[in-house]
Amino acid sequence: MLVNQFTAEYVLVRGIIYMFSYTGLICLFYFFLALSIGGVQFIAHPFSIAIEVLGAIEILFYLFWFLPYRHYLHSQKPIFPPPLLRNERAELFDKTLGTVRDVELFVKGWMGGAGLEDLRREDVKLWLLWALWDREGIPGNDEEELEGYVDRVEAALGREIKGGWGKAKGIRLSFGKFEVSHRSLMFYLIIGFIDFATSMTLLISGFRFYRQPRRAFFSSFPLRPLTLLAPKQSASPNFSYFHRPHKSPNHRPLVFIHGVGVGLFPYLLFLSKIPKDVGILAIEVLPTSSRITRGLPLPLDIMCEFGDIVTQQNLPNFVMIGNSFGTFFTRQFLDSQYLSSRMHSIIMLDPVTVLLGMPDTAANFTTRVPVEANEWELWWAAQTEPDIAFNLSRRFCWREHVVWKEDLVGKPVTLIMGGKDCIVNPIAIASYITRDYPTPDGELERERWTKSIETWTGEGLELVWLEGYDHGQWLMSSKVLPKITKIIESYCTIAHTTSAAQQSTSSDNTRYNSKPYCSANRSRRERRRGRSGALLGSSLQVLESAVHAEMSGYGRRGRWWRGRRRDILNPPSASAQPQYCAPT
Repeated sequence: MLVNQFTAEYVLVRGIIYMFSYTGLICLFYFFLALSIGGVQFIAHPFSIAIEVLGAIEILFYLFWFLPYRHYLHSQKPIFPPPLLRNERAELFDKTLGTVRDVELFVKGWMGGAGLEDLRREDVKLWLLWALWDREGIPGNDEEELEGYVDRVEAALGREIKGGWGKAKGIRLSFGKFEVSHRSLMFYLIIGFIDFATSMTLLISGFRFYRQPRRAFFSSFPLRPLTLLAPKQSASPNFSYFHRPHKSPNHRPLVFIHGVGVGLFPYLLFLSKIPKDVGILAIEVLPTSSRITRGLPLPLDIMCEFGDIVTQQNLPNFVMIGNSFGTFFTRQFLDSQYLSSRMHSIIMLDPVTVLLGMPDTAANFTTRVPVEANEWELWWAAQTEPDIAFNLSRRFCWREHVVWKEDLVGKPVTLIMGGKDCIVNPIAIASYITRDYPTPDGELERERWTKSIETWTGEGLELVWLEGYDHGQWLMSSKVLPKITKIIESYCTIAHTTSAAQQSTSSDNTRYNSKPYCSANRSRRERRRGRSGALLGSSLQVLESAVHAEMSGYGRRGRWWRGRRRDILNPPSASAQPQYCAPT
């Protein structure tokens, strides 16, 4: 949730940044000031001693933790999913270029704002190697294909791109050096307190916590007592979650994934507005929650682990809701036949995954110099937060998270976004959703978009435009939040008159979930392996279970599985099979 562009909020944001970034120096300044004014008597006062001890701890924390940790993050190499085939690269290039109406602005954005006179062919090739090949260096055997893409860019620009190297420096998130700013130890302790208070609030509200394995207790700081104390374990080794049991026969449950910030804390009011008998599965993404923890898994592993979580809670028919960074995982829900067959509808709050091929989001996170209060908040809380910056730069592959308009056809989908969103280009996204392509003159349609929250029907692909709202500001709006809650309730409501085709689909979905995930007759070893008896319905599923029984996933004996997993889970003729992958 971003602040407004007022002077008072600007002073507040900058004050918080200085206080939590330079806590040690502030305490050191107090020590010398107290010594110069009152001498030894002042610095020997109990209050002064507390300030001096805090300052010493903070300085040691900066020298012996932050500096080595920053070096460690910068030294990590990016990890990518299996590379695309040539025809897949061509399709991705065509799709991206097909959404561009101002090619010159598009090229300038990805080239860090450089003018076309500074652009050369090799600069474009280097950027394309990152965007389509997930690599850098010399083109090698891909020279011919690269030349073809550069020729296409030339034709779209209507001008020749000179050979050689120029001054333009393209935005390549996976290979550029990302900026990291310091957070004091006191800041992390406050985050730990907020996390604990949020957990207690959710538990009191009827949620149950499903922890990561207890061996992960020391892999996240601030430490989470519930990782040791909670009796229930998540089916995913990388994602913990809160679950409120579903009790309403007339509604669908929700699967909610939060955005960057401090976990589920900003969403407590939002979650409390959902009817109490509607089940909620709120997945925690700790690497984007202002914590020191492990990096995100690869997208295919994320898809598999989300499938494990959905199966563990036996959700055959749910509504998927993602906010901000949480919308990046929409791609995994759509690509998984298992998850997609159970997902009734999608609500994307502050979507950042649509038109991800445009340079706006990447530029706003890398090259924009903050000026206003909301930009400074975004810069410190997300752009330069160590783990968030690391995951966006070294664990994020844009092509695995981008969502195209045609991907959203076939299910009820609603995109809810603010008209003043400072992370994405809201006009381009809104015109792309409503008119098939982004246009720079979307201002002409603002009046129609503004009325969308009143004319929303819940059928097909729809846009809800929040005029005057920035990224995430709807969370604390007493005017808009009830209307968004009403949209969610509408998607959750199950119509009593269901067509025969819908009943057949519902029957097909539920037969794979005839048993709960952790049934009592499964051995402890089988639960660790993540097998599910509900999947033994076809030779493909038997093969998948056998592979999982033999291989133990990434980083251990099953490193070859990185390339083979997709082939097994997405066979050309498996359109009628639910896609699923048990945890490794």
